[in-house]
Order: sequence, then structure tokens, then C-alpha cells
Amino acid sequence: MSLISQVVKNALCSGCLTHEAENELRQLYDGGCNLEDITALSLLQQAVLSGQVKRLSQENRQTTAA
Repeated sequence: MSLISQVVKNALCSGCLTHEAENELRQLYDGGCNLEDITALSLLQQAVLSGQVKRLSQENRQTTAA
């Protein structure tokens, strides 16, 4: 299992994507990725859009703006 897939799996299992995990995914993605990584990132994107996974960085911005 790739590092990107592992970070995605952790987010899917916990139901949240931390700011640190987002940064790690960006760094790993910039280093190059394969089809397994793209598939994992697509699953994560779908989970975030459906509300199954919450982006903690988004929640922090919304709380600060209020």
C-alpha cells in the first residue's frame, strides 16, 4: 500500500481529514503518484463531498469567519 493510500485510509476510517494529513497528501502527490494513489484520492474526494469525511481545515476556517 502506498503512503497516499495509507493517509487516505486513515481519513476514511477516522471520518476526518486533518490539516496535517492534507499537507502530507500534497507533498506526496507532488513527489509523483500512480494509479493506486489517484484511485485513493478519488475515493477521499467522494467521501469529503458526501460528508462521510470532514475536512478539519475547512471547519477551522468557517469557525474563524463566524
